[in-house]
Amino acid sequence: MRDFFNIIKAWGWYRENNHNKSDHIYRLNNTEIEFFSLDEPEKVRGRKRKILWVNEANELDYEDWRQLLLRTSGDIYMDYNPSDEFSWIYDNVLTRDDCELIRSTYLDNPFLEETIVEEIERLKGTDDNYWKIYGLGLRGVSAAKIYSHWTLCDDIPQGSERIFGLDFGFNNPTCLAEVGIKDDNIYARERLYKSGMTNGDLIKWLKKKHMEDKIIFADSAEPDRIKEIEEAGFTIYPADKAVLMGIDSIKKRKFNITKDSVNGQKEAKSYSWKVGRDGKRIDEPVKHNDHFMDAVRYAVYSYFNSFGVGAGWL
Repeated sequence: MRDFFNIIKAWGWYRENNHNKSDHIYRLNNTEIEFFSLDEPEKVRGRKRKILWVNEANELDYEDWRQLLLRTSGDIYMDYNPSDEFSWIYDNVLTRDDCELIRSTYLDNPFLEETIVEEIERLKGTDDNYWKIYGLGLRGVSAAKIYSHWTLCDDIPQGSERIFGLDFGFNNPTCLAEVGIKDDNIYARERLYKSGMTNGDLIKWLKKKHMEDKIIFADSAEPDRIKEIEEAGFTIYPADKAVLMGIDSIKKRKFNITKDSVNGQKEAKSYSWKVGRDGKRIDEPVKHNDHFMDAVRYAVYSYFNSFGVGAGWL
């Protein structure tokens, strides 16, 4: 939705009177465009439409798809990364005689930032499965998922010990994860997930959210950014970035991600170990779409081992 409005504003097409902001509807000439997310079941069973575009279609379940299908009178367009080896899309959509599959890759997108192109092309030499999915647009195979035990939750429970993990970015998203620890359970919520943020932007956001009294563990590879945030009045420490031990500290506890953490859920589904050309797993995560995963690990491992209860610091 943000992309849509940025584009029509840049082209001089935007008219305030045509924008129903409360219902996320915009009238462009004789076309009414409605944006809606499927975070609540009743939204799937909403009003009818002529044309439907489903973004990240593999995030839906089959029943969501059927309900949308029954309420669309014209064409349906679906986009997705073929990261799942098994999906209702392969079995129930691509097998239809009225369906056409268009396989495109990053090379077909002339608007893609050079930094993203570079990240995708790095996969060619680091992980064959990820390169197959994100580089070639081909159906993935079962990867060595790192977290297979995570579940969804509604909220971080009252009485949890709360800390925050911060993964810096600019071209990649800056991610702040809120982590709750209670009864040896880990609860994680995505509080910030945004690209293009300078340190000044981040400090303004933290002040707006009244984060001055919160404990933040941040990527220790960015000491200057940590120092600037600390001098702005926040309690922030360089996180212990031990990858394997940090992952293990999460794997040996119950791991819950809140339902409103959309990007966090996507990362958890694809967060995998590298796989060599011989098909054997390598004890190193694929460095791709891991910003929330890193932020959660910074908070959890620093809490239990380097700074927190395990170290007698809290």
